[in-house]
Amino acid sequence: MNPLKTASGKTVRALTLMLPLWLILPNPGLGAGEPAPAGTQPLASGQMPYFDAVPDPLEGLNRCTWKFNEYLFRGIIYPLSLGYDLAVPHPMRTMITHGGHNLTYPARLFNSCCQGKWAGAWEETKRFGANSTAGLGGLFDPATRWHIGHSEEDFGETLGHYHNGPGFYLVLPLLGPCNGRDAAGKVVDTPLDPAFWVGCAYPHEIWPEGIRPGIGFNNLSGGARDDLRQLDSLVDPYQALRTLYSLNRQRLILDYQPNYNGQFNPDPTIRAVLFKPADANFADRAVTRKVFIPATGKKLPYSCWMQSKPAPLVCYIPGLGAWRLDRSTVAYADMLYRHGYSVVTLANPFQPEFMEAASTVALPGYAPADCADLENALKLILADLRRQNGDRITGASLTGVSHGAYFTLMIAAHAAAGRTGGLAFDRYVAVNPPAQLACGAQRLDELFDAPLAWPAAERRQRMETAIYKALYFTENGLDVSGDIPLTRTESDFLIGLTFRYTLMNVIVDSQRRNNLGVLKTDPSRWARQDSIREIRQINYADYTGRFLLPYLIKTGRVATREELVAETDLTQNTEWLRANPKIRVQICEDDFLLQPADLAWFRTTFAGRLTDYPVGGHLGNLHLPAVQETLVHLFPDPAKEGHSAQ
Repeated sequence: MNPLKTASGKTVRALTLMLPLWLILPNPGLGAGEPAPAGTQPLASGQMPYFDAVPDPLEGLNRCTWKFNEYLFRGIIYPLSLGYDLAVPHPMRTMITHGGHNLTYPARLFNSCCQGKWAGAWEETKRFGANSTAGLGGLFDPATRWHIGHSEEDFGETLGHYHNGPGFYLVLPLLGPCNGRDAAGKVVDTPLDPAFWVGCAYPHEIWPEGIRPGIGFNNLSGGARDDLRQLDSLVDPYQALRTLYSLNRQRLILDYQPNYNGQFNPDPTIRAVLFKPADANFADRAVTRKVFIPATGKKLPYSCWMQSKPAPLVCYIPGLGAWRLDRSTVAYADMLYRHGYSVVTLANPFQPEFMEAASTVALPGYAPADCADLENALKLILADLRRQNGDRITGASLTGVSHGAYFTLMIAAHAAAGRTGGLAFDRYVAVNPPAQLACGAQRLDELFDAPLAWPAAERRQRMETAIYKALYFTENGLDVSGDIPLTRTESDFLIGLTFRYTLMNVIVDSQRRNNLGVLKTDPSRWARQDSIREIRQINYADYTGRFLLPYLIKTGRVATREELVAETDLTQNTEWLRANPKIRVQICEDDFLLQPADLAWFRTTFAGRLTDYPVGGHLGNLHLPAVQETLVHLFPDPAKEGHSAQ
């Protein structure tokens, strides 16, 4: 029914906290101490090992099934779920979810016992007893309020517990991601589900197929909007879910839990995952419109949240590769909207949506071209909004974080120099911008290569540990009341993985549309595993040297690497940045993208217009209320009128 639904009954929306990591993660294997395949060591810098999460010999067939599931979800299930949500109150949907879960107690009990997890079996028994009695047949969940534990086991996990391998990857019609082991497990688990026997008892009456499909539809309907956004934001959802499913199933089989005893010092950037919307449904309130881009002949989507009364408008450019409705993007928009601003968001130039609809170059990374494309898109978006909501826009500001903050400052410099063709804003607010893109790209490669500091014999095991921690935090939440159980090397590796995923998406999407002939494999083929294996070995230095620079030289935009580096250096615009009094900048001294010379440049260039935090990493303090309040006050006060929207 839902292409994002896993065979374990959980959807990708429960695992989106660190989803970017899973598209390129090494395979954890069956045990933490399993040796790496021959030929992977020793490693040179930039050659981190990769292993396929699970064999996929049926990729062509699986992709066909995936497309069928996706079409079914988009065309039938999603529209029906919207109507279902309107017709059935949320409390009733929650009761159905609880009741359906309570019915699967026999399978959980059976598999807990099969694995010798007697404590888990007892917890499930107590939970079933509490919810079946005090919870009125399982419609309510008092067991959770009473802190009764749980043991979510199925027969696929039981087989894995006894070292049965996953076999090969499968995508099942209606059910989604699976593998041979878990498919066999479903055969055993299904008869243990009382909901299945309802259909057998009444084969031609009320429930001819059992009540489980109805329960499943109820469960996915509440998150259908999130699932659709995930599908829209991913370049290759099939690849993402294949890796996600396989790695998370392995974590569940191993029952991995992080050890909180040790010396930990993660990069504060890790806390960026805590930045989320105060209103969980804020993304659903966005109005998405499209503007026609004459230079490309295509339409670029943008999302907006307009105040009901006249208010200043803030245009937001997200960080590297981020989408207009990513969680962090929505969180930033929600923060501004709660303080009285109307907000508009668009995709970053490294995001495939922008690349396909608004980019005038074959691939992103050349800042002057990317910035010009952004300026053109912003002009068209502002013009469209004025036509629709002109009487409700009292002013216009531009803001961005990270890579988006870099473009915010570039546009501010161009505005001061009179080179934006009339595009101007009342305020330019840049949060954690890098000063030099070339140095920033080098730092991203260094973060990804952080595990090279570990002894070769321990490297794979330690990488697995970092990955399992990320997966665990994703599902169970990140507890920041004490030390986050990550070492600096582990956190660097996970951060590097996130940004490497962005690069991988850029290469996949750009070469599928404009193949420059650099890759040995064809990225547009239906079966893409060979292409994915090649692309995931490419770092930012390779991307610049093998893809971007030759293209720019061929098209006459630059002549040398040094010229490319200079044209992407923000400090080359110092004079114009100083000349624009509307700029406000926020940085953190421990941001991994900044060097000491960069810190000095920011302080001398922006002086009294700079908010400088001693700690916070790269966007790692945005979740703090005090930081948010300070940031919001950098914009023109929405209570004051008279700002002109230019």
